[in-house]
Amino acid sequence: MQDPLGQPTHDATELSVAATTPATDSPVTASLVPDWLVNVAAVGWRVLAVAALLLVAWVVANILWLETAAIAVAGVIAAVLAPFVLRLRAGGRSRNAAAGIVWIIAVLVGTGVVLLVGLFLFNEATTLAARVDTGLAALQQALAELRVPGSLGGLARSAHDIVAEATSQFTAQIVASAGRVVAVLILAVFLLFFFLRDGDKAWVWLFQATSQAKRERVTRAGDDALTRVGGYLRGMTALSAVVAVTNLLFMLLLGVPHAIPLAVLAFLAGYIPYFGGIFASAITLLVTYASLGAGPAILLLVLMGIRGVVLGSFVRPVVYGRTVDIHPALVLVALPVGYQLAGVVGLFAAVPLTAVVLTVAGAALAILEPFPPPHLPGLVPAWLDRAAQTSWRLLVAIALIALVTGVVAAVPLVIVPVVLALVLAATLDPLVGALERRGWARGRAGALAVGGGLLVIVGLSWLAFASLFQQTPGLGNSVLVGADRLNEVSGGQLGLPVAAVADVVRAVVESVGAAVSGAVALATVVVLGTLLAFYFLRDGARLWSRAMARVRAAVRTEVDAAGRRAFGVLGGYMIGTAAVSFVGAASQFAIMVVLGLPLALPVFVLSFLLSFIPYIGSFISTGIAFLIAVAVGSTTDVIIMGIWTAVFNIVQGNVASPLVYGRTVKIHPAIVLVAIPAGGAVAGIAGMFIVIPAIGAVATTWRTVVNVLGMRARQPGLEAETALATPAARAAPDPPASGLTNVPPDRD
Repeated sequence: MQDPLGQPTHDATELSVAATTPATDSPVTASLVPDWLVNVAAVGWRVLAVAALLLVAWVVANILWLETAAIAVAGVIAAVLAPFVLRLRAGGRSRNAAAGIVWIIAVLVGTGVVLLVGLFLFNEATTLAARVDTGLAALQQALAELRVPGSLGGLARSAHDIVAEATSQFTAQIVASAGRVVAVLILAVFLLFFFLRDGDKAWVWLFQATSQAKRERVTRAGDDALTRVGGYLRGMTALSAVVAVTNLLFMLLLGVPHAIPLAVLAFLAGYIPYFGGIFASAITLLVTYASLGAGPAILLLVLMGIRGVVLGSFVRPVVYGRTVDIHPALVLVALPVGYQLAGVVGLFAAVPLTAVVLTVAGAALAILEPFPPPHLPGLVPAWLDRAAQTSWRLLVAIALIALVTGVVAAVPLVIVPVVLALVLAATLDPLVGALERRGWARGRAGALAVGGGLLVIVGLSWLAFASLFQQTPGLGNSVLVGADRLNEVSGGQLGLPVAAVADVVRAVVESVGAAVSGAVALATVVVLGTLLAFYFLRDGARLWSRAMARVRAAVRTEVDAAGRRAFGVLGGYMIGTAAVSFVGAASQFAIMVVLGLPLALPVFVLSFLLSFIPYIGSFISTGIAFLIAVAVGSTTDVIIMGIWTAVFNIVQGNVASPLVYGRTVKIHPAIVLVAIPAGGAVAGIAGMFIVIPAIGAVATTWRTVVNVLGMRARQPGLEAETALATPAARAAPDPPASGLTNVPPDRD
């Protein structure tokens, strides 16, 4: 096999042949193409293949920005807190207890930091910007009076313009993206617990296909990176806190206004090496100069200088110890690169990510090293060849997935009814089976089940149109009134959460409006889906048998078992979720009726529908009910509804949801939390509903799919065999879909 440029590929079955059969160029090729060009092309296409895969990954990360940002935030915080979890586990605590203790403390501390930022920094950003503007203007005037060179005056004017523009843009971006920021923080908080509890298991699973020696090497490198990065972030937090506290003391001593928000700014800026401290100090000095004059500003500068010498000479070496060791030149390069790629977030993450890359680079390259080494052009390292060979194949697979997705999106009136029919058939199949055991014919039982299901769907649709769709504007207004009232009670300090609630309400209203405008298409989908469900129930077994007859005999039994497992998982998930959704919605309806709150019926319908979105749906629906109580209820109503909301979400998240998803789809909760918003980003509301059962079906069959796709004709004499080559391997069941189990490693 050859790549597009004529270089031999090196699949697992070809490595030994490539190692013993050197490639030779024909005389014509050798005479026409110089060696340097051959080597450049050989290296070039491999670099381009890897770069293209990285570019695609970057595009996907931008599309799934919420998930990417939440994972990054949770991962960084988990690296900082991991030693405390390990220490508690070493002391005899269970995984859940150790992770829970550290998680609760981290949430409390993080909530305090967020409140400080929101209460003091964000709400006074405009006032601080005005003070800085005044300080720059005063500094510019002082320079003019001293008749300094014009270049310094121009520099002051440029600084004035830059600060004014940056402040206005920052404030506008924060307000505009308030919903996304709050969503990232909420998702990161929940992910953090699972990272702390199961992060080591996920690491083992990630590298389970490598050899034992390579797995041990990359694990050591990962532990080293975790130690260094965690120590670096803890040290930076300590130093930033020291700088913020000393700045606060200096400013209180001198009588500088806005001392607390300036101290908070210094704490946050301390996470940006070099530039962050300079920026925060400059802002503080400008505010001091604008408020108190040159004397106090100079005194504050002297105090900051003395503090900097003490920290750099005595405190910094002790705090950091053996952590990140990155050359300052590399830091200066990483910071602007991080800013260009991810804005302010990139500034915070640039150095930790660079440290991780440097620490694990050697182990990562060792994993990519093939054995035995293939015959390659002289300048092509083996690890680059293997990375390129994998990259272009992954790009082909991604292109195929994109093509299938595009086709599906182009014919929704065909695909959506088929999906609905599969869901209905899987859900109603146990009922049809029970009727068959009572002597009913398959067709008659299927007709009864589908007819009953259609009546339920029509009834729910009528209830939704009659209550939810007509009262959605009033429901949205009540929620916004409740959010505004909470903001007023807090003294106007909940601006970001209120903006986030407004974003959610706007999205719900738009979704309901889209459903109303597409009522005809929805009715068409329902009718087609129910008709297809009947035929799937009646003739599905025969159709499946015909399909299995075309599968290779070596894997027919395994594929058949995997398909049946996926079908059973889909049905079990839908039945369990429907039961949990109804109980939750009914209990919420009952408590709203008892308290005399309005809009109980539309909230019931909305809660039932949203509860099919795991975790997030019930969180939103209970939040809506609570805000309605705040808007129109008494203090007693608000307290009762608040207690019920907290208890319901605790029970739902820790008892009901794990029971349903753990025994049916068997997906790790962290994957569920990430998959739901990802499904929404790819396919809207429908994607959020179907992503979990779809992942559950994949999770029960992925090993079978991989084994079938990995089958091919083997060359005589090769010892490598696929997992399907032995009867014992064929009989082995798929692993739990949590993905946290070991499998036999592949041979390199």
